[in-house]
Amino acid sequence: MRSAMVSPFRALGAAVLSAGTLAFAPVAYADTISPTSFAAALGVGESVTVRKTVVVEKAGPTDAVVDIMFVFDTTGSMGSAIAGAKASATSVLNDLNATYGNVHSGVVQYDDPGRTMLNNLTGTIATTQASINALSACYGSCGGDWEEVGFGGIKLAADSGSWRAGSNRFVLVFGDAPFKTGPGANDNLAGTQTSLTNTNIKLYALDYGSINYYNDITNLGGTVLPGGSSPTTVANAIKAAVSAGFATYGSVTVDDLDTGLPEIAVSTVCVSADIGACSGADAIGAFDRTVDRSFEFDVTFTRMAAGTAAFDTYALVDRGIVAREADRFTDGGGTVPVPGSLALAGLGLSLLGLRRRKAH
Repeated sequence: MRSAMVSPFRALGAAVLSAGTLAFAPVAYADTISPTSFAAALGVGESVTVRKTVVVEKAGPTDAVVDIMFVFDTTGSMGSAIAGAKASATSVLNDLNATYGNVHSGVVQYDDPGRTMLNNLTGTIATTQASINALSACYGSCGGDWEEVGFGGIKLAADSGSWRAGSNRFVLVFGDAPFKTGPGANDNLAGTQTSLTNTNIKLYALDYGSINYYNDITNLGGTVLPGGSSPTTVANAIKAAVSAGFATYGSVTVDDLDTGLPEIAVSTVCVSADIGACSGADAIGAFDRTVDRSFEFDVTFTRMAAGTAAFDTYALVDRGIVAREADRFTDGGGTVPVPGSLALAGLGLSLLGLRRRKAH
């Protein structure tokens, strides 16, 4: 098995590749991971190890991966409020997408006695908007008591949402009535709390009329905003939560989140940890963003199966994505394609090396 630290010339080649117009070009973040791209040819069983530096900046991330599930009470008591709730959800979605550019969203509705996933998390805004637009209040056949199955609606979103690895996860509820158990046996306060904790979801809610609804949301650890809050206020609250989630942190690592498989396996060893310590793949400590902080990792790429592989490797703060770099691997014996516009740069490096050899 071949294993080698990346050479200065290979690092330069990676930098040249990152300047090209490749389909796997990285997204810009305030936090950084360098090198921003890497490419190599590996045969099955061969490995290469690259030293990567992650800088977690004082300024905070300017981009993030955000998953948000909108959960609507569609019982009759919401009849006068549901139009405003729908407009608010659509505005929040568009605002978040304009800010981060990497937002997935979905819709759950609950009434009495049921709850339904209208659409799961998707990166297509039109799909979510169509589900929101189709919502309407249910009269007559949706119970008759005051409590609704809000626990079940939130738990369905938490348990069944196709949440992305490394995403900042939110559930935003629109409702006006207190919650009751059902329809599932564990669709209660304790079961819903467990689901939110296990999936690392932050809960927000707009309150359209009931103090008991407010208590149910806060008992779940959620934040309640007035039902009349403007969409901008709601979106800003969620964006503030994204930033606050990275203000202090306890771990930093580098991982591809298994996106290189089945061709390329990725493993990481922490080398240096700013004021903290290294523990296996992680830099751990009580970190904050009062200053820029640097962390180093040795990342090993191992060829497991033949085939070209192009994927991202991420800098993760408390398992949330804050930066990414692009990796590309061809089979051993092949060559890593260089964009045609950069061919002269490669020729120039070759001539420089020839001139240096003649000089000696």
